[in-house]
Amino acid sequence: MVFSTDNRLVAILVVEDEVMVRMIATDILTDEGFRVIEARDAKEALTLLEARTDVRVVFTDCNMPGEIDGIGLAHLVHRRWPQIGIVVTSGRVRPAPGDLPQGARFVAKPYRRSTLLDEVRELLGQDEGTPQGAPVLPESVVVQPPVSGTSGVAHAAPLPEPDKS
Repeated sequence: MVFSTDNRLVAILVVEDEVMVRMIATDILTDEGFRVIEARDAKEALTLLEARTDVRVVFTDCNMPGEIDGIGLAHLVHRRWPQIGIVVTSGRVRPAPGDLPQGARFVAKPYRRSTLLDEVRELLGQDEGTPQGAPVLPESVVVQPPVSGTSGVAHAAPLPEPDKS
């Protein structure tokens, strides 16, 4: 069941070096209606984050190959993109208090589908019905419905070419 019709506007970056585990997390989030971007390691994740503006949550494993592990990635993301929520997971270590950046969540492996989704929803603020960072018009702005029977195409036409004579 899709939690919210707004989920399709939200991208979640899943950072996991184990292919099968990454596929499971991706399936859980995709089934819930989120757009999922995948990365094998922190370096690939940072490259994707630099190129995209739609990522609202990073879900990363602690133990990954390369120069930066998941906890290091969490700190880099928090400093560079403080608006992005962070969920860290591991089946080997449990971060000590203060190891994760402020506001980051930890989910122990193996995790339940509901646990992962609850953490993501909470970071997105969807308990209140609006994803974090989603554009919302002020209540004072009145949006008029389209004129019945038209698609709006007639209202948005290109300007005529200027007379060059």
